[in-house]
Amino acid sequence: MDSSSTLTSPKRRAKFAIGGLIVLLAVGSLVGWAMSRPGSTAFYMTPTELQALGATDQTHDYRMNGKVVPGSIERDGLNTRFLVSDGDTEITVHTDAPLPDTFRNRSEVVAKGHYDGSTFAAQEVLAKCPSKFKAKEA
Repeated sequence: MDSSSTLTSPKRRAKFAIGGLIVLLAVGSLVGWAMSRPGSTAFYMTPTELQALGATDQTHDYRMNGKVVPGSIERDGLNTRFLVSDGDTEITVHTDAPLPDTFRNRSEVVAKGHYDGSTFAAQEVLAKCPSKFKAKEA
């Protein structure tokens, strides 16, 4: 019996096929489980999407993205209140966390926290850096 016949024996091929099938089923199950979790397919929600949810579970964190509404920033020490909009809906954000240096009127922000149906309580606020490049005007 030569060594090439043991490598391609039907019993050995069946073991590889069963092992491969088990691996594929495990990976498929993990992907399905991960995709079924709330918020797993989107990094953040818009104010309109968040408002459509209404009052949410206070143990679940959400990430909301939008622009700071000009003139809406109110500061009292670290306590800050401001409006975030996606162009259609405005949501009040309250935070006592330090804000980044790039946080200003019209800043694009991502806030992470809880939503009670009217106010978003943010534990963390990230501000995107404004672009230094401007589109060439025609």
